[in-house]
Amino acid sequence: MLLSEEQVTALAPDTSSVKAGKGLASAAKWPLLGVNEKALWGHCKGSGKRPYQTQVDLQNIAFKCSCPSRKFPCKHGLGLLYLYARDTAAFAQAETPDWVSEWLDKRNDRAEKKAEKKAKPVDEKAQAKRTEARMKKVHDGVEELQIWMKDLIRNGLLNIPNRAYEYWQAPAKRMIDAQAPGLAGRLKALGNINYFDDQWTEELLQHLGQLYLLTESFKNLEALPEDFQEEVKSLIGFNQNKEELLQQEGVQDQWLVLSRTLEEEEQLKVERNWLYGQKSKRFALVLQFFVRTQVSELKLMPGTSFQGELVFYPGVHPYRALLKQQEPVKVASEPVFEEELSKAMLSFADAVIRNPFHEKIPLLLGNMHFVHRQEASFFMDQKGKAVYVQADERMKMQLLAITGGYPCQVFVLADDKEVQPKAVWVGEQFYPLTF
Repeated sequence: MLLSEEQVTALAPDTSSVKAGKGLASAAKWPLLGVNEKALWGHCKGSGKRPYQTQVDLQNIAFKCSCPSRKFPCKHGLGLLYLYARDTAAFAQAETPDWVSEWLDKRNDRAEKKAEKKAKPVDEKAQAKRTEARMKKVHDGVEELQIWMKDLIRNGLLNIPNRAYEYWQAPAKRMIDAQAPGLAGRLKALGNINYFDDQWTEELLQHLGQLYLLTESFKNLEALPEDFQEEVKSLIGFNQNKEELLQQEGVQDQWLVLSRTLEEEEQLKVERNWLYGQKSKRFALVLQFFVRTQVSELKLMPGTSFQGELVFYPGVHPYRALLKQQEPVKVASEPVFEEELSKAMLSFADAVIRNPFHEKIPLLLGNMHFVHRQEASFFMDQKGKAVYVQADERMKMQLLAITGGYPCQVFVLADDKEVQPKAVWVGEQFYPLTF
């Protein structure tokens, strides 16, 4: 499987690792280089007598290296992949050496044991008691939050910018105590609004309106359809049992990995992977949470695809899903793109009507021109319709360099004002984008 340098970069833990990895992408620094359909391996010269043994699982992208680095993947793993992307001829086709085979076998054994592991029996009475107690806590917290929001509006918003960040922390902590972490997260996010912008009041009121709608929906939970009940509970912060979810039948498809982003939220890393089913035409968001010292178990590389099964979380027009089964990855073919922005916006509106709590809607736009004029940037279709692009200066320059004024295909996350580009195709070449 041949990867581009942009795809390798998308796997790096930080920019310094990218620079160090590219610095090792020279055959002169690798006395041993080998490849087959299963793996990629090599010996990299280090400061000691023995070279570092570096290996990459090409079927389900994963790394292993004998170096002491705590970063994952390390610069040697990235360097090996960068070199493979630049110069496949430097790698000899060979049988998998023992030290690589042992690692691959251990990975397969762990995957099988994990699949065979059975969930512990659940004490249903105790579980029901805990659920009842939590529901009461959340209801009390919701009542308190609604009173707080009404007081906020009644007293006016004029002084909010002077105490923006700290202002939301107290009610957020109260929602944590009320076992409603989803509400706490939304309150904390209000502190991230740009209160120096002229439109801050509009943005704040929009978020507060969404928050009030969510709390009111929870208060009237039993009157809602079952799928909406699950949606609201999930947004409040009620977790779905993953083991139970994985027992359900999922969606089998050829899944294209569109984008992968890694963000830090307090003490956790959050990995967001957007996928697209070639047959089902469904978007899926696969999330993983892990502490800073851990590494992601998922190795979904943008621009690749795999035959697999995803189980979607219950809810209304859900995107979030769990990966139940995955076959070896391969280079992906392009999905189907919408070339008219007016039709794409109808798809956006339909998704919002189905579920007003969706903050971002995934769209695939085709035959677009990226235009950058002074401070404004937008995608324009062949009929002259345009949509604003949310991107920092670095990404705008990256888009200009990649597209070169030519039409492109793009994967975006859209809201009611603008789109956030996550990946772009020019010709048959795929480029992942990151902020």
